[in-house]
Amino acid sequence: FPDIGWQICIQQFEGRQQAAFPSDRPRWRNDAAGAGHGATRGERGKFVRKVIDLAISWPKHDRKTLGALVERLAVMPTDEDRIRVWNLIDSWSQAEKNENARAGLREQIRRTVLTRRGLLRDIEAGQRDRAREACEKLAARDPVRRYAWLFADAWVEYSADELDGEDLDFEKREKQVDERRAEAMGAIWSARGPDGVLALLKDCDAGTVGHYAAVCATEHGAAADVVRACLPTAAQTQEKLDDFLRGFLRRVDDNARATLICSFVEAAAVDEIVRLFACAPFRNQTWRLLDRQDWRVRQRYWRTTFPAPARFAESETTELIDRLLEAKRPREAFLAVGLDWGKVETSHLKRLLMVVAEADDEVAGHFDIPPGYLSNALDALDGRPGVTVDEMARLEFAFIHVLDHGRGSRHRRPDGHGIPNLERKISESPGLFVQALALVFKRKDDGQDRQDPPEWRVDDPGRRASLRHAAFRLLHEILRVPGADDDGHVDAHALSQWVTEARRLCKEYGRATIGDQQIGQLLSRAPSEKDGPWPCRSVCEVLETTASQDVAAGFEMGVYNARGAHSRCLDEGGKQERELSARYRAWAGQLSFDYPHVAGILERIAKGYDRDAVREDSEVLLMKRLEH
Repeated sequence: FPDIGWQICIQQFEGRQQAAFPSDRPRWRNDAAGAGHGATRGERGKFVRKVIDLAISWPKHDRKTLGALVERLAVMPTDEDRIRVWNLIDSWSQAEKNENARAGLREQIRRTVLTRRGLLRDIEAGQRDRAREACEKLAARDPVRRYAWLFADAWVEYSADELDGEDLDFEKREKQVDERRAEAMGAIWSARGPDGVLALLKDCDAGTVGHYAAVCATEHGAAADVVRACLPTAAQTQEKLDDFLRGFLRRVDDNARATLICSFVEAAAVDEIVRLFACAPFRNQTWRLLDRQDWRVRQRYWRTTFPAPARFAESETTELIDRLLEAKRPREAFLAVGLDWGKVETSHLKRLLMVVAEADDEVAGHFDIPPGYLSNALDALDGRPGVTVDEMARLEFAFIHVLDHGRGSRHRRPDGHGIPNLERKISESPGLFVQALALVFKRKDDGQDRQDPPEWRVDDPGRRASLRHAAFRLLHEILRVPGADDDGHVDAHALSQWVTEARRLCKEYGRATIGDQQIGQLLSRAPSEKDGPWPCRSVCEVLETTASQDVAAGFEMGVYNARGAHSRCLDEGGKQERELSARYRAWAGQLSFDYPHVAGILERIAKGYDRDAVREDSEVLLMKRLEH
């Protein structure tokens, strides 16, 4: 089994830390008794020496086995071993006729020894000299194979010795790579013309090839020939050729590109015209040329083109939003302009956000809106002239499933926009709070949900489920206590009026119990008194005046939920819970004289944490007993 034997050999000297575990001792025979319980360093050294000899003297080397040895040059124990490897490569290069195999080994030697990776592995200068000699012997006569490594990826791992030392100057590196690629493309064009350029596409980055091919094609007056060769193509190669055309047309100057496109659209089929425009830069100049085309071309272009994100001019931003919204592609329009929201006119930004919130035509999982993009868009819109708090609140409610991403504790607002306008509206309108409550919870009296106000009812089941989900999140995401200003100070009178009206509406619409519990949870997000206990005195006065057991139950529930996820050491027990219990019990003691009802709530919270501490201590004791 030579393939398995080779894998065992090369894994013994990979040059990285490895862990070995003893084998089980055979119980059914006496031979090998005592083996498998570790090896001395000397024994391991002999074993590694043996497998290195086996690997180098392998009966039949090929491109993969020689490449594996090259990757392990830095960890071979002697210079003699490395010389034997290079001699094997020299012999193989003379006998091997497969140009693809030769090119593959050449690239592996270059990446392993001649790049910055080789410098970091401390491969000696003598080894790099042998590597250059081997690369020269393995170089293909065909310039396509010889220079394919320069175009394999958009970012090329350039040879370190050609960058003048270990200090990597990225500007110098990019300039040298650009010059080397341009020189290589010139050699390919001179030897094989457009056919050689297209032959690069099989294993290379098509956009990069197109970028450098455009210069040669323009100099030789063959740009039209290259484009003509790319348009009629089989479906399996279309994606590669489209990437090539994008890079090609992006590099051609504006006037030449316009002339090139106009020369094709006169006799080309609709499919080819749409492909050509889709590969052209997504910019105003392309759109002006598109305006001259048949309505079928324009319609299909805006429905199928990929709007790459870029920093557009304000006029371009306005036009692409209008066009993509007309084509029912709001999310793609949103992502395209997301790099500079300042260039998006206010009315277009409002319209775009509202359509994105309502969009359901695009396939789920495609063009999903990142939370950071959405937060930046709302930040850019918030505070602009002509944008009201009501409009911002509606947008925040529409996107609440995204804006709560990364939410912190009850004392912190998440990074990003959040829902400040929606919280402000809730704190000003208890009716809005009760409406959100009614979307989530059914009535508990003898009435039916249809007895609620007409504006609260939603007949469409899908829309009703979406609103219920958003309202549920809203009730759990509000951090601003009613009556609080922007600095967090809570006005006791305003809070008392809000709670009184909210409780009245909840009772009127058959949701008194759940309403009190939700109000209690909202009050549990109150700030602390400055240099004093928690909660602040304004909230304490409302809790004391209300004296509702349901409000108290909701308050306790909010405190427990606010703790969120937490972790502990295996043998820590209930230490955390005892600390929390002590904290709430201390606050209860400070408030017991002025607010006995609030102190009772805090004491019950402390007792709850006492019980949790006992449970965690018992878990630790049980775990220790099970270990024995």
